[in-house]
Amino acid sequence: MNCVVLYGVEGATLEHIAAQAGLKRPLIRHHLGNRKAMVLALGEHIAETLTNQSEALRVALTDHPGVRNLIEALFNSDGELDPRTNICYQALINSIEIYPELRKPLLDSMEVFYKVAVDIVLASHPKADKQACEIVAHGIVNLYITTDAFIPLKPPKTWAYSSYFAALKLAETLEDKS
Repeated sequence: MNCVVLYGVEGATLEHIAAQAGLKRPLIRHHLGNRKAMVLALGEHIAETLTNQSEALRVALTDHPGVRNLIEALFNSDGELDPRTNICYQALINSIEIYPELRKPLLDSMEVFYKVAVDIVLASHPKADKQACEIVAHGIVNLYITTDAFIPLKPPKTWAYSSYFAALKLAETLEDKS
């Protein structure tokens, strides 16, 4: 995962992976297989991780549903959510032409993430228009994903704060409708 974060899918060569792991290249190849098998395994791992994180988010917010709690959980996770997951996810999406087998697991895992967010928003605004709740949930998730995607750039902290406050502003659009 580290190599894909650092070099992208195509740049994550066996040499880079071996160096990162502190092992020899033949040993990596022996245990992980060929390049395609490694990328597909990583894709499955990232999809499973995102799905598990989404379900953990659902469980964590079951007793405290609310859009603000969703936003706090995503943007103020204090290291509980590994940004490398989203960075790897983005890198794998960019290689979908080469590894079309990854499309379904990656898409399915993002669908779970969106569904969890939509369910939380709907639960906290039962009288609001369902489509408006879906739009707000998607916007919050997309702000979160974009914020994580910028981490390798080491952007100013104001970017993350602005995304956080944009998510809060977006959530406020439902207040008049509940």
